[in-house]
Amino acid sequence: MKRGLPFYTFVVLMCVLSLSMPLQCLAQQQNTVALDAKTDAEYDAEDDVNTALWLAAGGILGVAGNCLLGSLAVGGAFVYQPVPPAERLLGKSAEYVSFYTDAYKARMRRLQVVAATKGAAGGAGVFFLLGTLNIKPWADFILW
Repeated sequence: MKRGLPFYTFVVLMCVLSLSMPLQCLAQQQNTVALDAKTDAEYDAEDDVNTALWLAAGGILGVAGNCLLGSLAVGGAFVYQPVPPAERLLGKSAEYVSFYTDAYKARMRRLQVVAATKGAAGGAGVFFLLGTLNIKPWADFILW
């Protein structure tokens, strides 16, 4: 029996598909692990972040020294990266731990920076209000 070009094309196509299927399954499994870890980390970070601390730090520094000191609180919130508690990662795979830690730190940083920025903006507003109302010692810093 003679085999033509369509037969050989079909055989090559089937070989390629059968060899690539395990790689697709592996990639799909890794995406599932990454998605689960990221979701868990973001929920845990929202529970763990101390928003009041960062609001207060930005607000106090904002009132004390306007935008200059308020920006120190924002910078501190950006630099400080708390690590997730170890008991949450016990018994997890190395991939899960890696994805979880990265997502946890990124979410915590974002939440801290947002809270410190809100506090610094509010503190700067209070700083200008106190200076505008001619309340000492803030009135000496306002130039108008």
